[in-house]
Amino acid sequence: MKLADLRDRFKEFWQGLTPGRRSALVVVTVAFLVAAIFLGQWLLQPQYVPIFSNLQQRDAAAVVEKLKELDVPYRLAGEGTTILVPKDQLYQLRLDLAGSGVLTSGQGFELFDKNRLGMTDFERNLDYQRALQGELQRTIAALDEVEDARVHLVIPQPTVFLREQQPPSAAVMLKLKPLAQLKPEQVKGIMELVAASVAGLELEAIRVIDTQGNVLSEGLDDSTGLSLSKQQQLYLELTRQYEKDLEARLQAMLSRLLGPGSAVAMVTAELNFDQQEIKQTTYGPGVLLSEQISTEQSSGAAAGGIPGVTENTQPPLYEAINPAGGSYSRSDVIHNYQNDVTESSTIVAPGQVRRLSTAVVVNGPLSPELNEQIEQIVTAAIGYQPDRGDQISVSSMAFDDTLERQMAEELEDRPEERGLWSWLADVLSGERGYLLLAAGLGVIALLLLLVWILRRRRQRQALAPPFAEETDIPIEPLTLEEPETPEDIEKRQQEASRRAKQERAREVIRQRPEDAAVLIRAWLAED
Repeated sequence: MKLADLRDRFKEFWQGLTPGRRSALVVVTVAFLVAAIFLGQWLLQPQYVPIFSNLQQRDAAAVVEKLKELDVPYRLAGEGTTILVPKDQLYQLRLDLAGSGVLTSGQGFELFDKNRLGMTDFERNLDYQRALQGELQRTIAALDEVEDARVHLVIPQPTVFLREQQPPSAAVMLKLKPLAQLKPEQVKGIMELVAASVAGLELEAIRVIDTQGNVLSEGLDDSTGLSLSKQQQLYLELTRQYEKDLEARLQAMLSRLLGPGSAVAMVTAELNFDQQEIKQTTYGPGVLLSEQISTEQSSGAAAGGIPGVTENTQPPLYEAINPAGGSYSRSDVIHNYQNDVTESSTIVAPGQVRRLSTAVVVNGPLSPELNEQIEQIVTAAIGYQPDRGDQISVSSMAFDDTLERQMAEELEDRPEERGLWSWLADVLSGERGYLLLAAGLGVIALLLLLVWILRRRRQRQALAPPFAEETDIPIEPLTLEEPETPEDIEKRQQEASRRAKQERAREVIRQRPEDAAVLIRAWLAED
């Protein structure tokens, strides 16, 4: 088919349309072309994915500058903190940017990968401090609740003068994720991490804050990691829970013995939450290790002064009383013992009971015997120890039941406000209670029997063979048709011939619409 024929056919088709259909066709064609153009652009354009997110302004500027040098298209999102690059270049760009060192925030010990000539000790110490801060920042930011972290270390220069030596200190700022909150134990863990990473750094010299300015490390206890206020609140809760347990046990026992509502018990406990460590050293009699015996004897020696130079050169000051000769003997015994040493260390766990005070009040008068029995029972129940100053008070007093009696009288005056259960209790407690109960059980049994019969009937109907239901078919009245005349037969044949021609014309139009259009225009031109 030639191009001229296509042009002629389109011209004939366009002339055969009404003005409304021409406008609709133009609008649909233009819309289709615009949609095709946009779809093509969307399919052909590269898909951008984030290469870095939550960057600081300095790091984002460095990354953008490096992407411009590499001639890589990029997009910014998240108010400039997120950088998007084509998806097919994502991993290669990450490697290139990481190797170029554009991300300076949080840079760790890779600072020492490139040593510069002529570095002074001050510059080296400064680089070490920056590297240590970067490593701590990376480690702390790895927590699930932390989005970003900044670590500032103050490491004084060593000096030979001890008095001038200053201790190191540290400050940590945390940016938490939305709706995230750090527990005191986690804050204590961050402080321990920083203290263990810096030589000579104590926990007291570390401060942890968040981006809202809240000091998270304030008041943390060294042993538990809890703030002092939370620790006191915890101790109060433990004390109150211990008191409630004792009160519940006493109340259950007294209610079982005296009846419900006949006694009230109250316990006040004083607990010791101080943790103590007691060390004791005991010395025993010991065992004999060695024995040393020395004996000295002398006889026939003349009395004189002390032998020596002085005695030989000077006359004695005192003359001997008994110048005659004599003898003497002396013995010494030395015993060496090994003492028995016993060292014991006892750690007293916190939560010991210092003192218990118990008060029990019984409704109504009590005999002295019953009062003594109740006191003995309470003494055994709470673990009474007089050495630590425990106190027990058992007294009797009439309880005030004015409100209960008033409510009961109001309910009796207005029976319509009484509950259903109270009405049933009153009815069943009467003389005809058993008859009403039997009648109710009988009605329930009849209802159950009726339900059972209906279910059996439905099951039988379901198992029975289906039968055709009889339906009333309306009978139309019998009418006699008149015989057709020759004119009626001719009209019927003409109508059938006209319908056949119309059907053939429709078939020709469906198969050859161009020829049919030319023929119709020729008929219209003749008319």
